[in-house]
Amino acid sequence: MAESGDKQNHRNPSQDIFKGLWEAKVVITIALLAVFVKLSYTNEQPSTAPTAQLVTTSEVVNYPDELIGKTVTVRSRPLQKVGLTSFTVSDRRFFGGDPILVINASGRPFDLPSDRENVIQVTGEVRDLAIAEIEQQYKLSLQDQYYQDYVNKPVIIARDIRLAPDATAITLR
Repeated sequence: MAESGDKQNHRNPSQDIFKGLWEAKVVITIALLAVFVKLSYTNEQPSTAPTAQLVTTSEVVNYPDELIGKTVTVRSRPLQKVGLTSFTVSDRRFFGGDPILVINASGRPFDLPSDRENVIQVTGEVRDLAIAEIEQQYKLSLQDQYYQDYVNKPVIIARDIRLAPDATAITLR
């Protein structure tokens, strides 16, 4: 019995070192594989940012039920300023088309161009105007008196507002 206990205590130290190195290589290899899998998984994920549908202001006015809750991009000429953070746009300046209210929730001020012939591009969510909800959700302070004509009508809550790129400049690139 004593001999079997002595055999267990007399292990070859070089075998223990190689066994430890082998186990370390396996652990490191598994860790590296996990990192590579994680990196390739996150790089292949589709963008979670909603894609904006290009629409006209007439479509927003005429088909609001189809666009409420969707992110859209509108290219139009600005009509007039409404309150401190809003303005109206319309495709039909001379034929009496209903204007769409745009509320700037981008966090960046936007001054309407002095030349009303400049086209602006607005990207944002189409919603029914519910002043209290929009103020709370987007941390805005809207002056109720300016918005009474637009309550329960479709508006665009803009996340991006800019001068629209010139179509000829795009085709030249």
